[in-house]
Amino acid sequence: MQKIVSIIALASASLASPLLAHANDYYVKGSIGQSHYRDFGTGYPDQSANGGSLGLGYAIDKNWDAEIGYTYFGNKNLDSQTTNQKISTNTIYGAAIGKLPITEAFSVFGKAGLAFNYSKLSSTTAGTTIKLSKTNSSLLLGAGLSYQFTKELAATLDYTYYGTGKVHENATDFKLDQFSLGLKYNF
Repeated sequence: MQKIVSIIALASASLASPLLAHANDYYVKGSIGQSHYRDFGTGYPDQSANGGSLGLGYAIDKNWDAEIGYTYFGNKNLDSQTTNQKISTNTIYGAAIGKLPITEAFSVFGKAGLAFNYSKLSSTTAGTTIKLSKTNSSLLLGAGLSYQFTKELAATLDYTYYGTGKVHENATDFKLDQFSLGLKYNF
């Protein structure tokens, strides 16, 4: 997964660099927030962890954006009485974003796209460790608010549902979402 993330980051940077030099329609976005792992199955309560997201987008017009990005859901322990388990998920996504301006500075937005969720689980029982991982593609849906401080800088508050994650073909799907606060810089 690290190789895939590195290749995508390198490709994004090489494609975006010449365009950013003369285009005002591109933006970068960073956010931090609360991630949630939900519906693991019997005996495992829902879990929350600190996470974050980075994105690169293109403003098609005043109402539509296209965005690609990376989201980290954080690490979380899923310990039981006999097993020590640790899960983490990373996501690469692509989304279309529809914006509705309310005032000059304030707008609401919705987004839909595709998320590629890569989840890893490390499980230790009686000194034996098993490591599982799987990539699962899912529909991404989200909504949020944006406040434009200046022409270049905006604050965002959003909720995004990233679909489901999975650590093994025979394992139960679990749900992934994130509530985040971010900054968006328009070039």
